[in-house]
Amino acid sequence: MTPFRHFSENQKFTNRLRQGGLYVAVAALLVTHTACSNSGSGGDWEAVTEYEVTKGVKTTLEEVEPDKFEVVDEQVVEGKEASSVIIKRLTGQVDSLSMSQAQTLVTNADTTSHSGSTSHYHGGHSIGRILWWSSMGYMMGRSFNTNTPAGIYRNGSSYAGVTDQLRSTARTRTEMRPIRGRSGFFGRSGRSGFGS
Repeated sequence: MTPFRHFSENQKFTNRLRQGGLYVAVAALLVTHTACSNSGSGGDWEAVTEYEVTKGVKTTLEEVEPDKFEVVDEQVVEGKEASSVIIKRLTGQVDSLSMSQAQTLVTNADTTSHSGSTSHYHGGHSIGRILWWSSMGYMMGRSFNTNTPAGIYRNGSSYAGVTDQLRSTARTRTEMRPIRGRSGFFGRSGRSGFGS
């Protein structure tokens, strides 16, 4: 009789082998359940609400020094397509732009936050930066989750009522997206190609 057969006939050995197999199976189930629970319960995902504005805004800018502007008035108007910009220049000239005309004045650099450099900035900004960071920016795709830098509105006024009205009348859509900077199971990172 071979040693293997001898062990297999030993009742004590067989019971231990079964118990060991049971422990391994339970451990595997727990690991699988934990991994599934984390991914299913939002461990690496978050709910993100997107807003699509339905109202428009009329924004009035004044030039405070050459090529530097501040928002002096904002009003909600019916329909996004009715949005417009009034620009009052130091020379006394007044320009009126549609939203599509105003959008051509905004560059990629204007849409960057620069939170550290604008917190104590006064004296106006370039026209493109003013347009993006005022409520007009919401017409152009700026997120409601971004904070307005200092120096956009005259006397520090943020016209919060305009933003609140635009947000409350917007169409919303909530989606689950991977949380940036977190890794998935066993170090795999999950990212979505969806953009706002």
